[in-house]
Amino acid sequence: MISGDLKRVLEEVYRAGAHRVPADYIDWPQELHAAVFRALNMQYITRREIDGSVRFSLTQAGYRAIDAEVPWGRILRQRIRDFLLSGKKRTD
Repeated sequence: MISGDLKRVLEEVYRAGAHRVPADYIDWPQELHAAVFRALNMQYITRREIDGSVRFSLTQAGYRAIDAEVPWGRILRQRIRDFLLSGKKRTD
């Protein structure tokens, strides 16, 4: 079971699109900032800077934490990336 604040953070990212959501699209009040950092540390969400814009995405663990179904596209992208990275390690 996750805390209420942490669940709110994950649900906000999910409602905003769940993948590469611009930080401007998410309205996190000041009292949730600690929960955002906790979600990042627990790897429920990721934070990336893309073209000068901060973007958040739910991870597979984040989807599971709020009992949401992980989209097949996300699973497929992850498996392809893992496959490509595993091949790179073998050739190095």
